[in-house]
Formats: sequence, C-alpha cells, structure tokens
Amino acid sequence: MKRLFFRLPLLLLILASEACERDDASHTEIWTVASEKGVAGTATGFGHVPAYILKKGTSASWEASAEPIAGFIFERGYETMLRVRIDPIANPPADGPNRRCTLEKQLSRTQAACAVDPMTFSPEYELLVASVLADADPETCWIRDLRYDEPQWQPFPWKIEGFVFKPGYEARIRVRPVALYDEAAGDYTVHYRMTELCAEEQLDSEGVPTL
Repeated sequence: MKRLFFRLPLLLLILASEACERDDASHTEIWTVASEKGVAGTATGFGHVPAYILKKGTSASWEASAEPIAGFIFERGYETMLRVRIDPIANPPADGPNRRCTLEKQLSRTQAACAVDPMTFSPEYELLVASVLADADPETCWIRDLRYDEPQWQPFPWKIEGFVFKPGYEARIRVRPVALYDEAAGDYTVHYRMTELCAEEQLDSEGVPTL
C-alpha cells in the first residue's frame, strides 16, 4: 500500500505531462456540430459573433465556439459529426489563435432540430449607456460594460433593439446578444436586445471621450 501511495504522485505527473504533449502536438478530435448557431464572445471580450454549437467527443457538454473549421460548410437544420484535425500554431500573435482546426472527414450529416436551446449560450449582462452619442457617428452609443471592474467608456456600434436613447439621460440596461438567421445573407447575424431598463437618470455622463 505504501509503495502504491508513493507511486501515485509520479503517475499523475506522467499523465499530466502526456496531456500537455497532446495539446502541443497535432491530433484529431471528433466534434458534433448542432443544427443551429449561438453566440460567443470575441477574443477581446467585447462584442459577440455567431458561433457553432458543438460538443467535442462522445460525452462532452454542448458549448459555443467561434473557432473556425477550415473546409467545413455549416448547413442550418443539419447536425453534423466531423473528424477535425488540430494543429498548433507556433508563435501565434497576441490576439490571434494558437491552433488551426481543419475538417479531415465528415462522418455523418443528419437533418435534426437543434439538440440544445441556442439561447443557452446568449448571456444577459448590464451596460451603462452615456447621456451623449459619439460625435463621429450619431447612431453609436458610449457604454461601460458592467461585467468588468472599473470599466471604461467605449463606443458600442451595434443597434440595441428595444432601447430608445434619450439625449441627456444616462441609462443602465440589461442586454442579451442573440444569433438570428438572415435569409437574405444565408447566414447568422448577432442582434442585441434590451431585456430590462434597470435605471435612467437625467445627468451629464462624466469622462466620455470625443471621437
């Protein structure tokens, strides 16, 4: 028993080392892509983009991923199982991906309803909207993203459905990004919806930059 006890840390170290080697080496994975898309946050943490809803492996949970899959053409209404090759990218840029995903083989394609509600991957969060609009673009709001500590004012170039801007009023709202299928474009676009007007106060927002 003591011999097994002392060997256990060594075994765990070996397994961890092998896992790291797999992450750093080219390999293949089985991914299942759902028949609808959701949303995922961008790498910079601001804004959202349409994303695959997928699970990696047979027992994994569904997740939203904006990671592109080279060679794969998404078809709305079809659940697809793929073998994907993962290749690490040496010395990736600071804001770029550290790996490349490529379709190696399509294993199955089945017409099906989405296996999970796409809204599961559409988080609600609060924004503070300044009392003035951007000078350079009268349709762009200044916002502070209240998910972060000490958020700074930044332009929000997307329309917020359901929100009516009032000059001279600062507003705290809850928004939800959703991916909607655009028949004309044949793809998904992200829409931002106000789900709640939490507060509204007549005042001059302080520290708003000038564009």
